[in-house]
Amino acid sequence: MSNSLKELLLVAFIVLVPTVPITIVAWNFLARHRRRGVSAEHELEAGRSPATPFAMISIVGSVIAVAAMAVLLLVIAVRAVAA
Repeated sequence: MSNSLKELLLVAFIVLVPTVPITIVAWNFLARHRRRGVSAEHELEAGRSPATPFAMISIVGSVIAVAAMAVLLLVIAVRAVAA
């Protein structure tokens, strides 16, 4: 492997190792607190119900963010290999 690819893998490792576990813990914490005795009416008023347009906006935004991140990583990888 070239030095550029090694550096790219090292940076990805340094970023992902602390970020992924923290994200999983935070996601579980938020999901656990959202499920606590919340009525459907309260979820609808708060905008967390799947019956609101905010749920779809959240899903679409997440998909766009993941796609943008994937393209960014692909571009970085191609440039690292080409260098």
